[in-house]
Amino acid sequence: MKKEITAIIIITLLSSILLIVFWYSFVKKDTNVIELEKVSIIKTIGSYSNTGVTAILTGVGLSLIGFLFYFKPLKKAYYIFIYLLQIFIILIEAFCLFKFGLSISPPMMSIIADTNNVLEIQGFFETYFDLASIVLVVSILSIGWLVWHFGEKIGDFIIKYKKVFICIFALLVIFSFIGVGKIGGFSASTPLAKTFYAVKYWVKVKRNLAKLSNDKENRVEIIKNESDTPFIIFIIGESESRHFMGMYNKKYDTTPLCQKLVDSGNMFAFTDTISMKSSTAQVMTPLLSFMENTTETTDLKRFDPIVDVFTKAGYQAFWISNHEKITKDLSYATYMSSRCNYVKFTAKISGNTEFTPQYASKDEVVLPPLDEFIKNQVPQKDKNFFVFQIMGSHIRYHDRYPDTFKHFKVSDIKEEGFQDNQKAVLANYLNTILYTDHIMNEIINRFKDKDAILFY
Repeated sequence: MKKEITAIIIITLLSSILLIVFWYSFVKKDTNVIELEKVSIIKTIGSYSNTGVTAILTGVGLSLIGFLFYFKPLKKAYYIFIYLLQIFIILIEAFCLFKFGLSISPPMMSIIADTNNVLEIQGFFETYFDLASIVLVVSILSIGWLVWHFGEKIGDFIIKYKKVFICIFALLVIFSFIGVGKIGGFSASTPLAKTFYAVKYWVKVKRNLAKLSNDKENRVEIIKNESDTPFIIFIIGESESRHFMGMYNKKYDTTPLCQKLVDSGNMFAFTDTISMKSSTAQVMTPLLSFMENTTETTDLKRFDPIVDVFTKAGYQAFWISNHEKITKDLSYATYMSSRCNYVKFTAKISGNTEFTPQYASKDEVVLPPLDEFIKNQVPQKDKNFFVFQIMGSHIRYHDRYPDTFKHFKVSDIKEEGFQDNQKAVLANYLNTILYTDHIMNEIINRFKDKDAILFY
C-alpha cells in the first residue's frame, strides 16, 4: 500500500499548493477588484508553512483511516476513492478560481444541489467551458495521473532521504508557530476539508429552512405601527452592476428611463450601497430578513422576515418572480414567497431556468400577474407590499432580452484591450440593463398615480 499512501499524502499537499498558485494567478493579480491586505514577510511565510503542515497532517490522517479496513480490497478501494475525490475537488476549485475568482463555499454547494437536469449542465458548459478550461482540466488530470503512477517511487525517495524531509517538516512547523502561532485553522484547510465544511454548513441551512417552511406562525412583534404608505414595491434585480448603468456611469446610456426620473426628482440613486454578498443564493437571507451582514449563522429563525413584518403591520403581501420555484427547503427566497398572501412564479418549470432558454421567459412576463393583482386583490386592502424577483442580467445575457432591445453592438464597446468576442459579451450585458430599465419603468407606470414608494 506504499504507492496509495504516498499518493494520498502528496495529492493532499499538492491540492493546497495548487490552491495557493491558482489564487495568486487568477484572483490576487486583480488589484482593481480586491484591495489586498499588506502583511509582514514572517506572517506570510508562517501562513504558507501552516498550510503545508496542515495538508501533510491531513494526508497522513486520511492514509491512517485506511488501516481501519481489514480486507485489502476495501482498503485499496478507500484509497482510490479518496484520491479521486481530491482530484475532483481540485478540478472544481481550480475552475471556479479561474472563471469566477471564487473558492469552494456553501453557495456553491447550493448551486450544485439545484442543478437537476442535463440541459442545465449542458448550458453551463456552453457558457463557461473554453479552450483554456480544457487545458486547465487536462493539466490537473495529468498531475493526478503522474502522482498516482509514480507513487511508489516517490515513497521510496522520501524514505531514502527521510531525515531531510523530517527536517523540512520540522522547519515548517517552527515557521508556522512563529508566523501565525498555530497549526491548522480554516484558512489553512485543504480543499477537501473546505468542501466538507461547505457541505456541512449548507446541510444545516437546508434543515433549518425545512423547519421554517413548516412553521406558518408569524412571530413578529410590532412595537409601534405608523405605516400609512398604501403601496411599497421591492424589486430584486439580478447581476446588474452600477458600473454599467448610465445613471451612474455615462459611458453607456443603458438607463435612459430611470435617468429621466432622477432628473425630475422622482428617483434617488444611492451611491454608497454595496451588495452584502457576492452571489444571489448567499445574499437572499440578509436581503429579505433582519440578518446583519456580519452575522454568520445557520439559525435563520432568529431573524424576522421582512414579509412577516409587513403582513403584521397590516399589509397584504404579493410575490411575483421570473425565477424558478425550487423547493422551499433549498431557497430562502422561495420560503419567503410562501409567507406572502399571493404568489406567482412565471417560470415554465420548477427547476433552474438560467441555462435552459427554452424554459426561461423575458422579464416582461411579470407584468400581467401584476395587472391581475392590482385589479382583483389590491382593492381588498388599503396597504399592499409587492416583491418582484426578475432575471435581470443573469448569465446567458443574450437570452435575457427580446430582439427589440438589441441596441448595443460590438462597435459600441469602448473598453480598451477587449477582443471582439469579449465586446460581444459586454454588448449583450448592456442590453440586459437597457431591458431592465424598461421593465422598471413599466412597473413604475402601474403606480405613478398612486401614493407609492419603490426600492430596486
